[in-house]
Amino acid sequence: MKNLIFLVLVVAMFTMGCNAFMIAGLLPQISQTLGQPIAITGQGITAFSLFYFISAPVFSVILSNKSFKLIIQIALIVFLLGNLVTLFSKSITLFLIGRSLAGIATGIFTPACLTMAFHFADQSSRGRRLSMIWGANSAGAVFGVPFGLYLASMLNWQWSIVYIISLSMLVFVIFSFQHVNIKLPVMPSFKDRFYLLIDQKIMLVIGITFFVSTASLGLYSYMAVIQSGISHSLVLTIFIWGLGGFIGSSFVGFFIDLTKKPHMIMVLILVGLIFTFITIPFTMNLPYVGLIPFFMWGIFGWAMPTTQQHILFELQDKQGTILAALNGSAIGLGNAIGTAMGGSLIASGLQGIDLPFCSAILLLVVFICQLMLIKNSVGVIIRE
Repeated sequence: MKNLIFLVLVVAMFTMGCNAFMIAGLLPQISQTLGQPIAITGQGITAFSLFYFISAPVFSVILSNKSFKLIIQIALIVFLLGNLVTLFSKSITLFLIGRSLAGIATGIFTPACLTMAFHFADQSSRGRRLSMIWGANSAGAVFGVPFGLYLASMLNWQWSIVYIISLSMLVFVIFSFQHVNIKLPVMPSFKDRFYLLIDQKIMLVIGITFFVSTASLGLYSYMAVIQSGISHSLVLTIFIWGLGGFIGSSFVGFFIDLTKKPHMIMVLILVGLIFTFITIPFTMNLPYVGLIPFFMWGIFGWAMPTTQQHILFELQDKQGTILAALNGSAIGLGNAIGTAMGGSLIASGLQGIDLPFCSAILLLVVFICQLMLIKNSVGVIIRE
């Protein structure tokens, strides 16, 4: 029964991955429907990210000690409502409300789903379970989004939203008929939660997630600027990046379970990203070879969330839901800050092709912090 529930939640994560990444491709059609420029309609993406960032930690506390089934049902209902509002939007206000509700729903759902994947898996398969969850999310971006955009090109953008609504409704119905009453771990006291937020190791892990997202996802926002003028199309480059992301997020858990050393895997991820970013400007004009760094970027970049989440759960598994929420919020905030920083650098006169070097420099600092975290962890083990 638990395996069936897990499979349903994997489909739900796929659906939410579609929802998060598809709107960007629909903006031209949505802007035409709403009679607004893309710059205004694009704030729907900002609203989604902002409310996801806020709702993830807030609702992890509000819904603490509630049954797992109730939390997932609430998230799916809010998700359905948000997409229904989006579907019938005739004004920018309704559209922003719809995207905000979808962001709130994703913020509620994701931490609960990740916590379930970790706590209700065998000790030897927790990494793989987390990989399946993040892999489903990236699969939504790689495979689900193109299908949704195809529907929009053949019919209109509303049918892409109908596609999302249909998947989420199917998930809600199947999940609601399951009679297993699973509860998430009991929420610790306020005092324990406060100490969580001042725990240096936990905050360092969250900080590493934030800065890696700033460097990687922030750079992704300017993919079109980076690869402008080369022989490979933007669509192909993004697909290769997304394909690498699907592979990285889906399989990193196997290596975590095999080695039992997520800290060292994170070191390899950082080294891989630094090397990848440095090579992009030198290889991008080479036919086909120039796509390899984008593929590796996707692998290493999407392998990061699972690895960091596993490290956090090892540090404090009793507060896994809050930690999952904080880690997800760090990813969203890093994306927003990285995008803003990249825009500022370009506005100041920096060439787009130089942005990968900036990301590599930032990650070099993060790499040093990761080594410090490992050193401190080893020191604690020795003292104990």
